Amino acid sequence: MFYQSDPGAQRIVEALVVDATEQFEKVGLSSADFSMTLLLHPRMTSRSTSPPTGYSYRGDVSFYPCSVVKMFIVVAAQRAIDQGQLKRHEELTRAMRDMIRWSSNAATNYVIDLLSGTTGDTLLDDESMAEWVEARNRINVFYHALQPVLCGRINLSQKLMDDDRYGREKMFVQWHEQNNHNRLSSDAAAWLLWQIMCGDVLPLESAQAVAAFLQRPLEPDFIAIPTAQVTGYLGAGLPPGARLWSKAGRTLWTGDTLASYRRHDAAYVELPDGTRFTLTVFTQGQAIVQEDTFLPRIGRLASELCAGQ
Repeated sequence: MFYQSDPGAQRIVEALVVDATEQFEKVGLSSADFSMTLLLHPRMTSRSTSPPTGYSYRGDVSFYPCSVVKMFIVVAAQRAIDQGQLKRHEELTRAMRDMIRWSSNAATNYVIDLLSGTTGDTLLDDESMAEWVEARNRINVFYHALQPVLCGRINLSQKLMDDDRYGREKMFVQWHEQNNHNRLSSDAAAWLLWQIMCGDVLPLESAQAVAAFLQRPLEPDFIAIPTAQVTGYLGAGLPPGARLWSKAGRTLWTGDTLASYRRHDAAYVELPDGTRFTLTVFTQGQAIVQEDTFLPRIGRLASELCAGQ
């Protein structure tokens, strides 16, 4: 495991799970409808390769990840730029920012095209389609090599859609297994967010650039923006003076039952007293996804329980 199991983190996660189940059972939430991973960080702000302490509840369970997957794509793009495999230019930088800050699907799909050298146009014959799939899967190969155990079962190769898929994208999502949707775990999301903020997955300057995309000012003007991803998410429950870096995502009905009714958040938080923690929460189910108080309540209670750790 990438973190060291910690009794204090375990007590916090268990309290969050009990509270979530008790408070939201009335809207149909079951213990199998969500997962969460908590990492506790030292108060120093320097980067470190030392593992954090933490605990998770169903943290290894795969979920359709909605837009949380964009965090993985932007890191892969930044790594490709740093290694000279992808040329930086103004439109790429703008897309990398917008896919994280405003969760733009169009920006994300543009970056995926550049990373993989593929487009989703007309249908292909079997041989050409197999080559296309291999190219699109390069991002999976990258993360599988980087973290074989943690990322061995994740899938990051699908584009982000507002509704159903068509053409090659429809063929690909049903490729062989009949369910080739993106999939992530709360453990994997917590690991990558910790790496961006504290680790060495990227050089310092590059990590700071990605972190700047993730930062969400907890100010009224920003929060009021519909795509700010604070209202209805963990950040809405943080105390005054807290700082937030996060990537969230939600789907309602998309026309595809395997990609509908999910709401997730991956948040790195600094509290006013200097406490730092990473919390990722994945949820599924129509009732809980439409319940705007669920994630903010977890964010508030997590902040209260983590303070001073």
